[in-house]
Amino acid sequence: MGLKAWIPDWLTASRAVIALAILALIPVGPQALTGVLLLLLLGWTTDMADGRLARRWDKGPTWIGEHEFHIDMLMVLGSTIYLIGTGLVPALPSLAYLAGAAAISLAVRWRTQEFLKFKSVTMLLAFPWVFIPFAVAYMREPVGAYIGAAWMVLALVLDWRRFLGVVGDFLSGARAFLRRS
Repeated sequence: MGLKAWIPDWLTASRAVIALAILALIPVGPQALTGVLLLLLLGWTTDMADGRLARRWDKGPTWIGEHEFHIDMLMVLGSTIYLIGTGLVPALPSLAYLAGAAAISLAVRWRTQEFLKFKSVTMLLAFPWVFIPFAVAYMREPVGAYIGAAWMVLALVLDWRRFLGVVGDFLSGARAFLRRS
């Protein structure tokens, strides 16, 4: 496999490194929030790029590609732990939500044995934590929140079809889950 074939996997794996970098900012404290936001935006940018490149280069699946969703959730979890660890969100309700969400996601995975249902439920439960860092920034450091909002608009303009695909997958999984529950 040539170097070009590895680039999408490297972009995907970089999100695990970004999650670790975010966790490494906990000792810095709330002052690192803008840096965390920038790391998240870098991660979501690599998320947009890896799939696009893999499709363009007709790259077959690899272990990393098959675990992309898990790596994405690791990055979300990293930012959540940063927010809790720095006191930017209240620890007890946040940890209770995480524990409940993990239990629900794992129960769905175990009960249904269907990845699409697990992914849909997990996306629904993780969704607030994708945006909470930007909401917190809006209250503390609005510039970071504005950068995030501008990035989101730009991402939608540049990749509207992907957005519709992600939403479609989510809705399909949610409908399938609700029909069988």
